[in-house]
Amino acid sequence: MNSLVDEFGTDTMTRAERRARERRKKFRRRRLVAILVIAVLLLGGGAVVGVLTTKNSLGDALLSRGDYEGEGKDEVKISIAPGSSARQVANQLVDEGVIKAAGPFLKQIEEREIVIQAGTFTMRREMSSKAAADVLEAAEAANKLTLAEGNTIKVLKKKLAEHEFSEDEINAALDDKKPKDYGLDVDAPSLEGYLHPATYEIHADTTPEKLVQSMVDGTKNMLNEQAISNDDANYFMTLASLVEIEATGDPEVRAKVARVFINRLSKDSETHGYLQSDATVAYIFGARQDLSTTAEQRKSDSPYNTYKHKGLPPGPVNSPSDGAFAAAKNPAEGKWEYFVATDPDKGEVKFAETYSEHEKNVKEYQKWLREHREKNG
Repeated sequence: MNSLVDEFGTDTMTRAERRARERRKKFRRRRLVAILVIAVLLLGGGAVVGVLTTKNSLGDALLSRGDYEGEGKDEVKISIAPGSSARQVANQLVDEGVIKAAGPFLKQIEEREIVIQAGTFTMRREMSSKAAADVLEAAEAANKLTLAEGNTIKVLKKKLAEHEFSEDEINAALDDKKPKDYGLDVDAPSLEGYLHPATYEIHADTTPEKLVQSMVDGTKNMLNEQAISNDDANYFMTLASLVEIEATGDPEVRAKVARVFINRLSKDSETHGYLQSDATVAYIFGARQDLSTTAEQRKSDSPYNTYKHKGLPPGPVNSPSDGAFAAAKNPAEGKWEYFVATDPDKGEVKFAETYSEHEKNVKEYQKWLREHREKNG
């Protein structure tokens, strides 16, 4: 190995040695320029060697040179085949004149973690890589359906229609169907509550029936994980759906609310076995389950009217969250039979064992309500 003196010279270097050192410096500079030129040429052709893996200012500058600016011009339909890789899509967009080079586009896809969906997309010629990636990212979001915690079949039907499934397809998958029709051996009057809340991907071959099957499978898996038998499933799912509506996301509050409903089921309770839940009555009329119901509505003969029929309703009234299910399975210990949110802004809920105690709590809520109305006009 050469010493530092051999490599860099000293004050005693000869003129020949100095010339040799200068030649070496010039060679290094020329080699660096050549490398940069090659990188730019490769970038323009859609293949970046090494540059894409660097995130320094030099790499970003090189990438920007192979990119258009703006939203583009002249619409063009781009059909992406199932199973296409990001590189294949990038090359396709280059060939169609949508983007200038593959490199900047692939950088967008990688950094934003976009999953490219198959299908036909409306794009424009000479789009920036960011604009092209925006289209595909929006398509990714559009090809997903989210059934939120507390949603109902009514809501799911609307979401399916938004994804352009036909009314006949939607009704065939949901109407008059029960969990047993989708392989879950549970006695329940309908699929309500057995459609697991989650986000589901929609592909070219997706049908409402396939989506519903995935949702029921999700509930089946959850019940298995919780070690709930098929005989007990409807009880816990129904109770959980009431907790989902009546309680906040606070685990402690939910566990207490679950206990309130369980205590009310007793024939010795002050409610004599009636749950008296507005959420079940609202469900009958397709109304928002978090709102109070009218005296006329509470006269309904529906088996879901828990003011008129003792015990739990025949089945769940929504798709409960895992948190609500946990509360139903593991309720708090206590003798409460009533509860009311005395300060909804703070999420404060008060529980009572007797109706007279509950009336005092209700007055607190009414006071909050008056102050809230005055404050907000």
